[in-house]
Amino acid sequence: MSWEIVWVLIIVLAMIGALMKEIARPGIIFLFVLSLLLITGIITPQQGLKGFANQGMLTVGLLCIVAGAVQQTGIVDRFVEGVLSKGRTPRGSLMKMLVPSALMSGFLNNTPIVATFSPLVKRWCEKYDLAPSKFLLPLSYATIIGGTITLIGTSTNLVVHGLLLERGYAGFHFFQLALIGIPATIAVTIFILTIGIKILPDRKPPLFYQKEGRRKYMLKLEITPGYKHVGDTLKRAGFINDPSLQLLALLPNGEAESREAGEHHILEPGDCLVVYGDLTQIAMLENTDGLNIRTETSENKTAEEPGDRKLMEVMVTHYSNILFTKLKDIFFDQRFDAAIIGIHRYDESYSPEMKEMVVKPGDTLLLLAGPEFEQRTSSHNDFHVLKNSVNPFLKGPRWKSWLPLVMMMLMVGLAALQIIPIFYAALIAVAGLLLTGSLSLTDAHRYLPYEVLIVIAAAFGLGEAMMSTGAAPLLAERMIDWFMPFGVLGVFTALYVLTNVFTEVVTNNAAAIVMLPVALETADILSVSPLAAAVIVAIAASASFITPIGYQTNLFVYTQGGYRFTDFMKIGVPVSLIVMVITISITWTVWG
Repeated sequence: MSWEIVWVLIIVLAMIGALMKEIARPGIIFLFVLSLLLITGIITPQQGLKGFANQGMLTVGLLCIVAGAVQQTGIVDRFVEGVLSKGRTPRGSLMKMLVPSALMSGFLNNTPIVATFSPLVKRWCEKYDLAPSKFLLPLSYATIIGGTITLIGTSTNLVVHGLLLERGYAGFHFFQLALIGIPATIAVTIFILTIGIKILPDRKPPLFYQKEGRRKYMLKLEITPGYKHVGDTLKRAGFINDPSLQLLALLPNGEAESREAGEHHILEPGDCLVVYGDLTQIAMLENTDGLNIRTETSENKTAEEPGDRKLMEVMVTHYSNILFTKLKDIFFDQRFDAAIIGIHRYDESYSPEMKEMVVKPGDTLLLLAGPEFEQRTSSHNDFHVLKNSVNPFLKGPRWKSWLPLVMMMLMVGLAALQIIPIFYAALIAVAGLLLTGSLSLTDAHRYLPYEVLIVIAAAFGLGEAMMSTGAAPLLAERMIDWFMPFGVLGVFTALYVLTNVFTEVVTNNAAAIVMLPVALETADILSVSPLAAAVIVAIAASASFITPIGYQTNLFVYTQGGYRFTDFMKIGVPVSLIVMVITISITWTVWG
């Protein structure tokens, strides 16, 4: 074993550990790994940078722009609300949600679908007194498995397709993976509707759950000398036993640490109360003389002079640059021209000192947004503006609202009929949207998932390193030696399990890029179709059901549904086994 192989394997193991520990953003980790490979001479600059021009990676970006344009029209929102309103029972509503979401994810990026569905599902559950935990995880699973139906359903399929083309193979046809995707989707849907719905937790997070369907926010109030209840007790001021407003903690004047708010505490100027209430209650508090809402900025200002600012609810996306950062370290005012006055999370772990809270995907922030908020956030996909707020991102005349959907259908038709490759079809769709004014350059820029694209492009360099040093052939030979006694079926199973474990602890695209060289070498040694190995890697890398960190949609619903890590394992393990058996059986029969 050469030193180059040892070095590459050490880098791979260190990368996996860094991703699991979340010591930095995935894009930064992959760029650092790529830099190490380049500096040590393992790969050439041409090999290291070829991923940034790979057709599969570029197609992912183009498809995200098309999907974003479709999302912008509101067609999906109206469709989802119509679907949910027709369900007469929880199981019936779940079925009406799973089937269309799985089908849509075959043609649209599944993360925007979950981003659109989830707030609507949560509001619908609150309205009918149902637990969101019964719906959100199945939604994520349906979009994941539904994405395996077509070539464009998930970025993993496109990445593997791009790698195959780059190595001289034919790649996937548009509906080729449907041989596995359709039966797997049907099987997973049946399992969720029969057994899975019983395994899923029936959890209504108590802190912010409310039957009347109004989202509640935790916020901080400061008592000033002009407040009429200065000198009164908390009880007399109306903060105790108020059904519309719950007092969580008290920060007495001059004290940094919170303590329990006793009903006999005398209110003094400078006292801060940590409370939670809905938007109606917050609006009333904001108009109360002497009672100021504190903003969670680095300066810890109050929202005394909102000027032309407006209340806005936004959800933090899994692409956001503020993820896993404490509120106090974000410098929100300077970066976004908005002040955080409240936070809503389907979780029970809160700090009374909100500025110490770490931002997670799916958190909903209540903002006082200034006039520059739209401009400062338009170039990034940091936030998803909720429908019940004025959405500054929706633009364009009404007659153009159907054009993105028409362009998407044209794109799918051209690629499915093999008239032109999917890359050129997506390029035509984006160009058409820009030329007709249905999509602005600013919006196109905002819909690009830069973090995902950087991970994909940088991971190509790692794949090149594994091939050029001989690390991939070595791993392939070892796997065959260990599992060949069980036949080709045993090797296929080992390849699937190894890829699937990898995707559960890092990312789906990284797992596909690192494992595909090993899979192709394995196929070459066994003299089986390289397409069989590629299909196994593509499906296994996408089929992330066991952990919340393996796939973006799982992470998106993790906090929103009030799930625990073990919830994913309870239902994810049987779902993974179902998909694995279907994938290996069909692959072995058709391409083996």
